[in-house]
Amino acid sequence: MTAGSGALRLDGVSFAVGERCLVEDVSLEVRPGEMLGLLGPNGAGKSTLLRTIYRMNRPSAGTVEVDGENVWQKPAAWVARRVGAVLQDMPGDFPLTVRDVVAMGRSAHKKILEPDTEYDHALIDAAIALLDLEAFETRAFRTLSGGERQRALVARALVQQPSLLVLDEPTNHLDIYHQLHLLQFVRELGITVVAALHDLNLAAMFCDRLCVLNEGRIAAIGTPDAVLTPDLLSEVYRIEASVGVHPKRGTVWVVPG
Repeated sequence: MTAGSGALRLDGVSFAVGERCLVEDVSLEVRPGEMLGLLGPNGAGKSTLLRTIYRMNRPSAGTVEVDGENVWQKPAAWVARRVGAVLQDMPGDFPLTVRDVVAMGRSAHKKILEPDTEYDHALIDAAIALLDLEAFETRAFRTLSGGERQRALVARALVQQPSLLVLDEPTNHLDIYHQLHLLQFVRELGITVVAALHDLNLAAMFCDRLCVLNEGRIAAIGTPDAVLTPDLLSEVYRIEASVGVHPKRGTVWVVPG
């Protein structure tokens, strides 16, 4: 069971460091069960915005609500039971096995030093199997490749049983098979997902809607076919591109050049 529906609402969210505004006046809503892709060039503010959702960056202005509650007015444990996050820059040098790392996702639902139950073990086993990690579960996490670590961190987020999953470049370090497998898997979870992605075509394949950031502000938001236009790609990404339809999937297909 997950806690809540995972509905997300950002109202006028800004985040500044000193006089530099990294995210400015972002308002959006993500419906329960929807997958929103967060796009934009490097430095557009994607990671910064995601950090305001999972309670790492306190907004300079505006509110972040999950299931109608301001996450910055709720205890960290309340947020941890509802919001799972997979980040780009997780440290990987701690002396834990893959299974230990995946099991850490249950800590949001337990008291300090409370042992794992049969239910916990079943969730951990299922997540390890779903992310194709059986061959690695007794290995030290620090010995894994970048892609293997990424899959382990997604498994950890799953055993957390969040109603909202925040993914910051989840396909980073993954080969094409695991990129497709992971995004299809996340898509089928039935929970609310906000994922920062660089690959425009993968975003169009798997996301219900896309939100494009540029210099910390929303440049466009809507369905992939409404957002991924030659004009927007030229303005935001500074590239010339042809936009067509994928021959098998029927989704938007961007071809640079």
